Amino acid sequence: MVNKMNRKLIFPFLGLVLVLLACKIPAGTVTPVVVAIPTPSTPPLPVVSSPEIVTLDMLDVNHGWGISEMAVLRTTDGGATWVNASPAGLGGTLASSFFLDAATGWVAVSGTDPTSGTLYHTTDGGVTWTSTTVPFGGGSIKFVDSQHGWELVGLSAGMSHEAVAVFRTSDGGATWSQVLIDDPTFAGSSDSLPLVGDKNGITALDNTHAWVTGSQPSSDFIYIYTTGDGGTTWAHQDLTIPAGYSGAMTSADLPVFFGTRDGVLPVLLFANNTGSDFYVSHDGGQTWTATAPVAQGGFLAVASAADFFVWDGNAPMNVSHDAGVSWSTVTPNVNLDGNMVSMEFVNSATGWAVTTDASSHYSLYKTIDGGSTWNILVP
Repeated sequence: MVNKMNRKLIFPFLGLVLVLLACKIPAGTVTPVVVAIPTPSTPPLPVVSSPEIVTLDMLDVNHGWGISEMAVLRTTDGGATWVNASPAGLGGTLASSFFLDAATGWVAVSGTDPTSGTLYHTTDGGVTWTSTTVPFGGGSIKFVDSQHGWELVGLSAGMSHEAVAVFRTSDGGATWSQVLIDDPTFAGSSDSLPLVGDKNGITALDNTHAWVTGSQPSSDFIYIYTTGDGGTTWAHQDLTIPAGYSGAMTSADLPVFFGTRDGVLPVLLFANNTGSDFYVSHDGGQTWTATAPVAQGGFLAVASAADFFVWDGNAPMNVSHDAGVSWSTVTPNVNLDGNMVSMEFVNSATGWAVTTDASSHYSLYKTIDGGSTWNILVP
């Protein structure tokens, strides 16, 4: 039924249409009528009320991804709400993942051995996925754009030695080419990326420059190797141990880049006292310079080229907002010592911490004041 108000609007409109139709239209002229046809809406992804997030990857203050033991999760409100963005029929162990942005990500599921697996790829925030059989089952994956990616997969490990293979893709992960293997039991192996050392993963600046970091039981040695030819050959970068930590053994995290020139390399130092240092680069990772070390270990987070955090879960937390030139402390309102799994910040104020307890239950905390106050998002 049309009400009176609708009649007042419709009848003048019909009159206008009749006037227009009465106008002379040249023969053969077709006047198109554009009709908007609504497109079917995509059902929203299901909300997960209490996700146990094992691996967290926040992109900004609102958007991020999480991995539980059997699911891919996504948030658009800073971690307050999570949805299940898993590929349909997902099975097996979620071995590694990388998320380029809020829409684009890759998740690898391991096969029966390190040389087999399935790689899932989404470009719509996890609504749909494609799957590809790949020659690796986990490891460390890094994409520099939607098409070009790197993979470091561990083949065997023991006694501070780890054999690895490096793969690259230029079609979004549909196909991969092995560019290096350092296992001497394989033909064509290369030792430019040494067998010795426990590898922490791979990161890349572009399609030719990448870094592998890790640790080995050698004093005054930082395990960082780089390639400038797409992974075919690698070379060690000789970094100076900061004053006060002579003789230390180290563990280097993966460098983080901001643009094409500024990079930050977090390094843990194990001497008489545990310390941390953040090496900086302003030439795209060709050279690295130590900043002021801080006498605390734990989890190291890089939010920007200027904002660094060190926390072991107890008080205090050490923070620098001038690229490691000086440090100050904040006193967190919670004690997460012994329970922390990971920590990350996306700016000088906003960060998250993943914890676990004796029963392997995972929880998620968040701060919006630079680490002083932590509120639990997922108990």
